[in-house]
Amino acid sequence: MVNIKPFKATILNPNLESRAELVCPVYDTIDAYQYEHYAATKDNVIHFTTRKEGVAEDEFVDYAKSSLERVLTDRILTELEKPSFYIYGVRYRLSEAILEQIPEEDRREIYFAFGLVALVEVTKLNEHSVLGHEKTFEAKMRERYHLMKACGMNFSPVVAEYNMPDHDINRIFEDYLGFRRPNLEIEGQRKPILDVELQGARHLLWEVSDAGIIAKIQQLMRDKKIMILDGHHRYTASYQLSRDQEDGTAYTLMMLVEGGDRALLLLPWHRCVKQCRMDDLWTRIKENFAVERYDKQTENAVIYSKLNECNDEFDVRFGMYDGENYYVLRADEQRIRKLAAERGERVGLDVISLHEWLIEPTLIGNPEDIVFTSSPREAIEKVDKEAYSVAFFLKPLRMADVEYKAQVEKKGFPQKSTRFLPKVAEGVVMWKWK
Repeated sequence: MVNIKPFKATILNPNLESRAELVCPVYDTIDAYQYEHYAATKDNVIHFTTRKEGVAEDEFVDYAKSSLERVLTDRILTELEKPSFYIYGVRYRLSEAILEQIPEEDRREIYFAFGLVALVEVTKLNEHSVLGHEKTFEAKMRERYHLMKACGMNFSPVVAEYNMPDHDINRIFEDYLGFRRPNLEIEGQRKPILDVELQGARHLLWEVSDAGIIAKIQQLMRDKKIMILDGHHRYTASYQLSRDQEDGTAYTLMMLVEGGDRALLLLPWHRCVKQCRMDDLWTRIKENFAVERYDKQTENAVIYSKLNECNDEFDVRFGMYDGENYYVLRADEQRIRKLAAERGERVGLDVISLHEWLIEPTLIGNPEDIVFTSSPREAIEKVDKEAYSVAFFLKPLRMADVEYKAQVEKKGFPQKSTRFLPKVAEGVVMWKWK
């Protein structure tokens, strides 16, 4: 059973002229260059959401707390008057490099996702109604724990999905706002309380304070289970705070999205390996895979069409580029079935076999010498510049695969197996509990 409740959101002051300059991407997606870009604006929320590379954790937490206190004192942030639910909308387009990875029937010119922002009662992950699908790391969780404990605040919602085949909550949202997605029609009586653009995506926030609508949504969610998509470390930190019985921490800030929403996308992370024993790699490929070779002029879309032809979870295939040719590697089905039986897993076998059979046995150097990228073109460029020996391209998982992993197998995917779109932004909707 999922218990959700309305809350008084903290948002960027509506009287500010340029609120778009004060938001930033979620902390764990920001590189050093992006940090400098957003941190150049004094009041950007990045100063209390994201640790600068090279800064010690305790120093960051102290700086974040003082930065937050300053923007609260200066009324850069303001708390709304009524406990409410909120509709978080993200309207976005995909680059050609991303679109070509998606099966053709799922491609759209514009994607427009809705999420319900509410406080969700915190329970232990995977024991009750809140499920996870990714492995967490203690050091990353502790950083969020110390930051949240010092500031008494959630700076962005943890994103989770629920199943609702009749789309009841999304229909309530569209009826309330007076339009059908992907169209956007802002009426006078339903203006968003925040409307900013970040990295080409439009982030909109509407307040829903109607008691009848709130009660109906609570009832619709009551018998659901939710699965975290983004924010496993933040949720785990929230659970630890609740166990410490910190005042106000029985609930945490979440955005709940319908798993069947066509604007919710699940994309892969690709691997670039700096150095590996190429002769050994090819020996292992020939032992475990059938190989189709394509010349260097082949379009990425051709490779992805071959990857997306797979029949079932035992039809494991991924792409490879070594600077000279592209390859589609199709795993021996009997070997894959044996691997699945040994591990007790049927989902994510492409990532598992890639790492266990090819990358880890042939890697020269450290695990940090494997770089993850969302862009196949960026991976190709890294190999062409001879900074990396080989790149591997994975196909997207389906939402049903992630649900099966969490609910049936009750295991986590290897690191960087899933990438969900759209991403929320830091600073659009926050909650201060102390």
